[in-house]
Amino acid sequence: MAIADLIIQYSEDDKIIAIDYLGDELEWFKELGSERFLNEKLFDAFGDIKNHDILELNTKLFKVQFVKLGTQKQLLLSQDSLMLSLFKETIDKVSEGIQIFDRNGYFIHGNPASEALEGYDTIDFKGKHLLDLYDLSEEMSTTLSVIRTKKPVINRCDRFQAKNNKELVTINSGFPLMIQDEIYGACAFESDLSVINNIKNRSFNLEAFIRNEQPVLNQNMYTFKKIIHQSEKMAECIRFAKKIALTHVNVMITGETGTGKEMFAQSIHNFSPRADKPFVDVNCSAVPSNLVESLFFGTEKGAFTGSMTKKGFFELAEGGTLFLDEINAMSMEMQAKLLRVLQEKRYQRIGGSQYHQCNVRVITACNEDPQSLIDQQMMRKDFYYRISALSVHIPPLKDRKEDIAMLAAHFAQRLCEEYGKPNLTLTPDMLDILTHHDWPGNVRELRHVIEHAVHQANVEEQVFSLAHFPVYLTKGVSVIHTAISDSADGHSIPQLPPQSQTLNDLLDAYEQNVVREALNRCNGNISRAAKSLGLSRQNLQYRIRKFEALSHEQDQEQT
Repeated sequence: MAIADLIIQYSEDDKIIAIDYLGDELEWFKELGSERFLNEKLFDAFGDIKNHDILELNTKLFKVQFVKLGTQKQLLLSQDSLMLSLFKETIDKVSEGIQIFDRNGYFIHGNPASEALEGYDTIDFKGKHLLDLYDLSEEMSTTLSVIRTKKPVINRCDRFQAKNNKELVTINSGFPLMIQDEIYGACAFESDLSVINNIKNRSFNLEAFIRNEQPVLNQNMYTFKKIIHQSEKMAECIRFAKKIALTHVNVMITGETGTGKEMFAQSIHNFSPRADKPFVDVNCSAVPSNLVESLFFGTEKGAFTGSMTKKGFFELAEGGTLFLDEINAMSMEMQAKLLRVLQEKRYQRIGGSQYHQCNVRVITACNEDPQSLIDQQMMRKDFYYRISALSVHIPPLKDRKEDIAMLAAHFAQRLCEEYGKPNLTLTPDMLDILTHHDWPGNVRELRHVIEHAVHQANVEEQVFSLAHFPVYLTKGVSVIHTAISDSADGHSIPQLPPQSQTLNDLLDAYEQNVVREALNRCNGNISRAAKSLGLSRQNLQYRIRKFEALSHEQDQEQT
């Protein structure tokens, strides 16, 4: 067991001089980036920590201990010391009574459940032999049997008398505590009827939960299950975000506009222990500069003319999550004020004198490179470190094109339902066009494109066509049919005009030939031709009129 995992040396003026790592997870230490803490003030880097506090660094928890060796001042961070505290805390939460004895039969520890069951105080029992504490023979002691045989004793019912003359009837199990095949102690689990009944009630609660309902989250908010994806990049991003969600540290989500940063923020909140608490979202670019403090910290009545007592964003989010979108739009002055709240975990309403404690997890979203913002002096370095203990980067849609078909189909189905239209399907050609687009607006742009297509489609149509999509998306599509002499059903198609014509001219010429062929096959019957092309009668009529107008314009140009 290591005395410390991290040894942080600091000077008399509290500046960090060196950080030494004694643990075996070197990759984690590398990711921590210890260099960034050097020359920082200790309490600016790690907050207002005290002896025996718990400090979280890059998802790992450490117990804090300050030491002074001569003139050297050190901060020791130990995971093993924390583990001991956590083990004791875990034992103390178990509903069964637990007692721990050393291998000679001397009492080491008893949890609160054992104290309540037998009516003793651990402090009074500590260091005393089992036979001095209980009126029973060595042969009848579960614990001594375990120490003697080095084998467990399971579910043995005992009736015995404690030294305070209280008669006890319990069901006990004992286990040897072995280290490298040597016995160093034994632990005993004890339950009476009240404990057994409590366990029985827990089973009833579980059955009711399975039969009935699970906790209801805000149905309008995203969860990780609602994120449409099939790419490994997005799957890995979600896996990491789930790990982050279980911690209490502040998170920064980065990614291009339209990648779904708020969707991830909501999912992290709903996957976290704060899921049943408020989620307050704030678009920093939309907050007026003269109202920033009153909106974030709240106001007291009379703070200024017409002001009323009102909660701010931090108070509204108490116990839950405060999501700050477009954090890069926040002024440096406001960053300094938020930094103080995040460090001290308290704030004052405008016009108030009382401090309010702040228990809020802050998730921020940034659509620019934070390091670039720091270099341009648009973001404070200390503010960035405080809000980005952990970071999630959402990949742009162009880097996960495997998701495009699934997202497009999802949006098409949802939007058709929303606008009362029959489900429209995307042909392989349409999907090919969508896949080859770079999507600078990412998922938001894709949704708008599908929404545009749904509005353009006629109620009677069943599939999307090129005409339904925005011009900027289809104008760059290559016309690979310029040399095709036969259509899919074997009918002859005249050669298209020379390549000196524009792409739109080529597309119109090809579409005109397809329409002409369909009409010829159906002996001029517009309804039958439209059905064969998957179009409504009105849509085909529109195309015929368009081609007639084009022919008229070409005739005039020739004359």
